[in-house]
Amino acid sequence: MSAVTVLSTGHTGVTVSDLERSIRFYRDVLGFEVSPPVQVSGPFFERVTGVPGCVIDVAFARGAGHVVELLCYRQPADRKTSTLRACDPGFWHLCLKVRDLDQVVRAIGAAGFEALSEIQIATEGPARGLSVVYARDPDGVVLELIEEPAGLSLESLYFPKD
Repeated sequence: MSAVTVLSTGHTGVTVSDLERSIRFYRDVLGFEVSPPVQVSGPFFERVTGVPGCVIDVAFARGAGHVVELLCYRQPADRKTSTLRACDPGFWHLCLKVRDLDQVVRAIGAAGFEALSEIQIATEGPARGLSVVYARDPDGVVLELIEEPAGLSLESLYFPKD
C-alpha cells in the first residue's frame, strides 16, 4: 500500500522553443483549445523550476480529455535542445487517441511535420487492428498517435479486469 494518495492527473508540461509555433500546432493541427499566453517569473517560479532568473511564457492546450502546458523560457539564455531517443532514460511521449489516423498524419504533414515511420497496424494478438505511429511536435516531443478498433482500449490490455 502506498503512503501517498494521488487524486488525479493535472497536465503534462512541455518546454518549447517558440510558443506561437507550438500554439499553432496544438490548436490548428490537432484541434486543441489554447489559453491566452501569460508570462511568469520571480522567486516562486525560480524555486519551483530550480532555474534561477527564469522568465517563462506559458499557455495551456486542452483537448481530448488532457491538458498540455506549453512553457517557453525567455530566460536564462543558455537553453539546450534535448536529443533523447525513445530508448534513452528520461525520454517520454504523449499518446493521443485519434479517429482516422491517415487523416491526422496528412494534416501533420501539411503543417510541415512528419511521422517517424509509416502507420503500423497490429495484425495479431490482443491489440489486433490497432493502428499507431510516432510523430514529433515542433520541438521534437514525440506524440504517439493511435487509432483503436471498436471495443479496444490499449491500456485495458495491461490491467486485469475488475
